[in-house]
Amino acid sequence: MSERDEAVRRWRSGEERLYPIIMVRPDLYERCAMLVRSLTESLEGVPDLDALVATYRVGDVPTDFRRADIDPEDLPPEIDRDLVRDAAYNNRARQILVRAPVEEAARLIRRARSTGEATVVLWSEGQEERAPGYRRIEMAVATGRAVVRRTELDPDLFEPRFIVEAVQLDPETGEGVDDEPLAPPREFTDPERWRSAAGELRSSLLTDPEGAQ
Repeated sequence: MSERDEAVRRWRSGEERLYPIIMVRPDLYERCAMLVRSLTESLEGVPDLDALVATYRVGDVPTDFRRADIDPEDLPPEIDRDLVRDAAYNNRARQILVRAPVEEAARLIRRARSTGEATVVLWSEGQEERAPGYRRIEMAVATGRAVVRRTELDPDLFEPRFIVEAVQLDPETGEGVDDEPLAPPREFTDPERWRSAAGELRSSLLTDPEGAQ
């Protein structure tokens, strides 16, 4: 187990041990929840998991609590300071993991724009497109229009279903916007027809100058 995996496992365990304890002590619940929130906020400047592990490794309860303007000596003895600290790190780790795909998409867009590329692949999952679990999102850098291709397993027939649709994304971040789909999802059983439909959408929405207006 890597150092990062071990740290994440410890943080998760600390959180799991903390909350059952304070749930049976309503008088401690609000205080502990506030402490975890304050410690988490003090870690907002830590950008990724590796940096979070490094911060945890070089710090300790007094250091982290002081950074959050908390005096551990003022806390009731029933509050386990180590568990509170671990729960806060686990909370920050969750925030980082949720934001990571969004930040990666924004980075890919910036790189594509700087090199003059017309489109960018924001997401690609699965090596075999005909296998369930495959997913690919390609976006026009200028407009945010995106073609989504994915393969799912039909729960009744146990055969792959091939799906293509077009959606509007934020051209700066790659995040979805609350608009109607540019092209509603279409399902195919024939992968060749699926590829052809995806190619038509790509030509009309991603690379056709008139379609990109």
